[in-house]
Amino acid sequence: MADYDFSTLNYADFEKLVCDLLNCQHGDKKNLAHFRSFKAGKDKGIDLLHSTESRGYDTVVQVKHYIKSPISNLLYDIENKEKTKVDRLKPNNYIFVTSLPLNPNEKEKIKKIFDPHIKQLGNILGRDDLNDILRLNPSVEQNHYKLWFSSTTVLTKILNYKYEGRRNEFNEDILKKKLRLFVVTKDYFLAKETLKKNKYLIISGNPGVGKTTLSDILIYDYIKDDYELNIIYDSIKELEETLKNDESKQVFYFDDFLGHTQAEINKAKSTDSILIRLLSRIQKQSNKYLILNTRKFILSPYLEESERLRNFNPLKAETQIELHSYTYGIKRRILDNHILESDLREELIQELVRLAPFICQHVNFTPRIIEFFTGSKIEKFSSADFEKFILSNLKNPKEIWNHAYTKQISDFDRFLLNTLYSLNNWVSCKELESAYHARLNYEVVTNNYTKPLESFFTSLRNLNKGFLNIDSSPDKNISLINPSLRDFFDYYFMENTLEKERVLKSALYIEQWYFFYKPFKDVKNIIPKYLKQCFRQNINNLCSLKIDNKICSTEKVLEENIFSKLIFNYYFINDSEVNKTVALLKKINNWSFLEKNIFNIYLMQKLMTAASNNEKINSLLNSLDYKFYMILLNNQNSIFELIDTYNLIFKHYGFNFLREFQTLGQDCDKQEVYRVFNQRVTSIFNEEIDSAYNHLKKHNTERDSHIEYLQNLEISKNFITKNLFSDLELNFNILYGVDWNDCADKNLMENDIKYNLEYDVDEYIEQQYESHYDEDEYYEDYMHELQVGSNENETDDYFIEDGDILPF
Repeated sequence: MADYDFSTLNYADFEKLVCDLLNCQHGDKKNLAHFRSFKAGKDKGIDLLHSTESRGYDTVVQVKHYIKSPISNLLYDIENKEKTKVDRLKPNNYIFVTSLPLNPNEKEKIKKIFDPHIKQLGNILGRDDLNDILRLNPSVEQNHYKLWFSSTTVLTKILNYKYEGRRNEFNEDILKKKLRLFVVTKDYFLAKETLKKNKYLIISGNPGVGKTTLSDILIYDYIKDDYELNIIYDSIKELEETLKNDESKQVFYFDDFLGHTQAEINKAKSTDSILIRLLSRIQKQSNKYLILNTRKFILSPYLEESERLRNFNPLKAETQIELHSYTYGIKRRILDNHILESDLREELIQELVRLAPFICQHVNFTPRIIEFFTGSKIEKFSSADFEKFILSNLKNPKEIWNHAYTKQISDFDRFLLNTLYSLNNWVSCKELESAYHARLNYEVVTNNYTKPLESFFTSLRNLNKGFLNIDSSPDKNISLINPSLRDFFDYYFMENTLEKERVLKSALYIEQWYFFYKPFKDVKNIIPKYLKQCFRQNINNLCSLKIDNKICSTEKVLEENIFSKLIFNYYFINDSEVNKTVALLKKINNWSFLEKNIFNIYLMQKLMTAASNNEKINSLLNSLDYKFYMILLNNQNSIFELIDTYNLIFKHYGFNFLREFQTLGQDCDKQEVYRVFNQRVTSIFNEEIDSAYNHLKKHNTERDSHIEYLQNLEISKNFITKNLFSDLELNFNILYGVDWNDCADKNLMENDIKYNLEYDVDEYIEQQYESHYDEDEYYEDYMHELQVGSNENETDDYFIEDGDILPF
């Protein structure tokens, strides 16, 4: 049995736990509740209450949840604040409960302070006593999911995950605070059930609604059960490298899996077939789960543009987090939890409490904006200015960081932040320092700034924890502190073309240009002429960041840089300047760098498609040897991708596979290329067969759908035998001899049954949800606030006591 310190529970969570435990001890044989939560008024000093017809205050329970305070603080508070309250109440019985550990001597002191109200030491419960009751009542333990995370064993498991880029999130204080802040909603139970059922989960929603927080809580739950966590950072292909074909427990997490910038989204589009293949693999294996996050407005067009994904239908495992489903009670708990965890001055807390009904009913309410309202950036506000700040940011949440960015930091701090943003929000300290000095030098020459001594590290210290995070990896990777700041920069640069121009004119890395002007989105009509001229002048000075900070050979880094310049020259400058494009193409001697990054394959095919009718480029690419074309063919992930790519290079660039490999002779390299490609084609064809069989057998509900599958496989087989391997043994006999219409009818019937059972799932989720939170009390508070809100004499009906927010 776990030993809990209750540090992951906030005050409300802890009070509900105590109520359940005491009811287990004192409830009657019919399991009717003995104690109920009591909404105390000023100076009442009541957390839980048992009443009888003859005595209103038969048994009073005081609950003290001290997370950060020593026993001396507890003793001081109960003697100077609580004793007089109990004296006034004169309860028949008084029970005192705290999350702090208590030894016999400390219990004697507490009993003496509350004399004569505490009849026996057994009415004083500390941490060890609560754990003893939990051991005797495991059902209570199951109903308080946050409780599990306060176990030393579970916390140790979670904290052991020191992953690059997320090290700060596996810090004990941050982890416990996140759990205390988290408010359970129906989304949590729905996500949990969806993941359990489908093996993967897509969490979608608008910025700031809590996608990442929900994902983290789900991840912690799996780690608790001894799952190995694998965080995906750059591409879904990373999953392929770590997914084990055994019974081992693995949970995978890919935040913003479709990217944030247009270039990242284009990159994701190039891997849709990989995504489908990996999702299918995960569904077939036990003990493997995948959590994916994305913004709703990115997911919809992504699915719309991919026929393969539409057919696969990943939305069956989607959980949407929609703010309109947040009740007043949920929003109020989010606000109250953040106030409890904040270090705000008393006057600012009271201002938030006074404005709580307005904040929680506002159309622009999000958990992220509440996090900002209770963060360190507002501690210098006066009460009057704080109210204006809250109202202003609720009216225009895009400006949530505007005050801190424009008023609280220096120009040099802003140079550093803007440079970091232009590098896609995450980069090593060394590379950021180089890019920052390039910007600083530009400002010195162009705008007459004086270069301060060690300004980079001064700004880094100023901004750390407030605007950015620095992890503890050897590279000291630096990132913006949270997505809300990134959102602010998105809007800021959208409206501030002058600052965008200064970033680009001072750019050190090609990636900074990529970030602002993404290819393949009609950018030629958007980029001003003076910026095109700027790029022409500086292209030879721009360099590329090392991919994933991996050490590459000098030759490959050189080829990668040339390729980046090639893409930029063609798409961002002027595609009529063919000679420059051709000159850059001629500089690349070894194309093997393409297969190190699937996005390079995507970019190259885009370039070849756009330039297919350009005589000079066509002629140059046509002169390349077979290895270049085989790199493209070997990196396709479906037969249809392979067909499209082969048709491109065959029709426009004259590459004929059968002619090229007609005689292999003694060329060992060529023999190996032929063998590898033969295996690759066989593999992806068999994957198409497996995919068709599994879909028809388990999911298809439409009669005669198998006909299209068989026709497509026949087309694929004919293409392969005609253009690639005439003697390759390809058959899909497994799809014949099965009555697929009968399967479709059975699947349709099963779906109908499952649909009818959905009501049971909904009921289960509703029960789980209600077992954690009863919203009536918050709604009653809200209605009362509406009634008295206009009365100036009654705006003080909330008060703060021992870190607890007590309504009315």
